[in-house]
Amino acid sequence: MKNNASTVLSHFPFPNKGNNKWGIRFSEKGTTSHKVYDQKVVVFSADGTKLGSFNGSSTPNPFKPKNSNIKGTDAYPFVKAGTYNIKLGSHRGKPALVVNGNANVPTTALNPNFPNQGSFANYIHVHWGYSNTWKGSAGCPTIDPTEWKKFLSVIPSGDGFIIIP
Repeated sequence: MKNNASTVLSHFPFPNKGNNKWGIRFSEKGTTSHKVYDQKVVVFSADGTKLGSFNGSSTPNPFKPKNSNIKGTDAYPFVKAGTYNIKLGSHRGKPALVVNGNANVPTTALNPNFPNQGSFANYIHVHWGYSNTWKGSAGCPTIDPTEWKKFLSVIPSGDGFIIIP
């Protein structure tokens, strides 16, 4: 079946169509068979055309590496469901996508690493996962490291947006 914009839009609503922004949509957890990168991530052009589909995760590491008893939102901030601005930037000196220009992004609970920020986290980036079994994320959405180069290759230039479920 040919992947045209109308086919894509019927399966993946594109809320910013017509504003000249490309987008990334993370689907719900469990939409891929990968045990770590268990969310389907679709990249769209500004007109809604699907540019690629990848495995990713919109949640951070499941626990603190130095203390595996600290888990979930007690360990790291989770980005709250919503749509956020995004554009190409860097993470640890390598290409990545910067969410909200490194400014605050709402989280689902109090930020356990910076409680004075309340229910917000800053410096949220979409970056490569560190391995097939570990996201390497303290709050950032990640892409399966085996798919990272291909993911970056389909990212359009200019401003975009990201949808977190």
